[in-house]
Amino acid sequence: MTGTAFTLFFGPGGESAVEAQLDRIRVAIGSGTLRRAAAAGFAPLLAVTADPAGARAFAAAGAETVTPRTEPFHFGAELKRLVDERDIERVCAIGAGAGALLTADDLAALRDDIERAPALVLSNNYYSADLVAFTPTSALDAIALPATDNPLPRLLHQQAGLPSRQLPRSAATLLDVDTPPDATVLLRHPNCPPELRSVGAFEAQLGARVDALMTLVTTPERELLVAGRVGAPVWSYLESQTASRVRMLAEERGMQAAGRDASGSARTALGFLYQLVGARDFFARMRELGDGMLFDSRVLFAHLGWRPSAPDRFASDLFQPDAIEHPGVREFTVAARDAGFPLLLGGQTLVSGVLWTMVDAAWSGHPQQ
Repeated sequence: MTGTAFTLFFGPGGESAVEAQLDRIRVAIGSGTLRRAAAAGFAPLLAVTADPAGARAFAAAGAETVTPRTEPFHFGAELKRLVDERDIERVCAIGAGAGALLTADDLAALRDDIERAPALVLSNNYYSADLVAFTPTSALDAIALPATDNPLPRLLHQQAGLPSRQLPRSAATLLDVDTPPDATVLLRHPNCPPELRSVGAFEAQLGARVDALMTLVTTPERELLVAGRVGAPVWSYLESQTASRVRMLAEERGMQAAGRDASGSARTALGFLYQLVGARDFFARMRELGDGMLFDSRVLFAHLGWRPSAPDRFASDLFQPDAIEHPGVREFTVAARDAGFPLLLGGQTLVSGVLWTMVDAAWSGHPQQ
C-alpha cells in the first residue's frame, strides 16, 4: 500500500504589519503541523506556497515545497495537479493556520481511518473545512473543483458520492488562526506548539482582555455574551464546561458560503440595534447583557454593508481605531475600545475554535488565580 500524502497550503496576506505578523504565525503553525504529520506516518509531505519565507520554513520542517501555478490561486486546481502528477491515491489537505493543537497521535488516527477505507472523506467541518482527508483522489474528477478548501468535503460527498464523516469537535479540530485574537488565545493553551511560542502574538494589545475573559468563564454567577456565527456544538460545550452563565446570540451561520455577505443580504438582530442606537449606546447595551463578550464583528459589518480591508478588520480586532481608514469601522472600534468590559472582536473562528480553546486553557490554570 502506498502512503497517504499530507498537503499544506499557505497563501501570504497583505503588506501591513499586522498581516505580516499573522503570516509569521501561520508559517510557525504550519511548520509544527508538518513535523507532527511526518511523525504520524504521512508521506509525502507537500507544502504549496509562493511565499519564499514560508517555503524555507516548510522545507526545514521536512516538506517538499511546491509553487502554485494558478493566478489567482485556485485550491481545487492545485490539489488536483498535485495528486495527478504524483499519482497520489489518498491525501490530507490543510491550511497553514489550522491544526496547531492536533497531536501526532490525532493525525495518525486520521491517516489510519483513510487508509482503512476504500472510499471516505473526513473533515473538521462539513460545510466550511480547513482540514480535509479523502480517498480515492479520483473523486476530484467528479466534482466542480472549488476555488477554496471550505466546500471540498460537501462536494466530494454530494457530487462524487464519497461517504462523509466529521472529526470530533474540539479545540484541536475547530481552531484555525486567521485573526489577531486567534493567535493570542492559542498562546495560552498548554498544548500550544513551541514554534508559535517563539514567534509570539499580539500580547500587548489583547493579552489583558483574553486573561479577563478566561477568568470570567471559570467564575460562577458571571455571564459571558457570545454573538455571531456560533454553532450548536460550541454552545453545548460551553453549557457544560463553563462555570459562568452563557448568553448566546447565534446569527448568520453559513453567511460566507451562501454569499450573503457579498450580496448584501446578511441580516442580524444586533445590526438592527446598532443602526437604531449608534455605536456607543450599542456597546452600553451589550454591557448590560454580559460581563464579557466575544463578538464575531464580521456579521455586523455585513449587515451594515461595510466591506473593510483586511488591515482595517485586523486593526479593529486590535482596538486600534487610528489605523483604520473606513469611517464606520473606526467609529465602531472606538466604541468597542471604550466599552468598559472585557471584549474580543474577530471573525467566525472567534466564536468557534478560539472560544473552545480559551475555555480549555482557562481550566488548565491560566491565568493564575
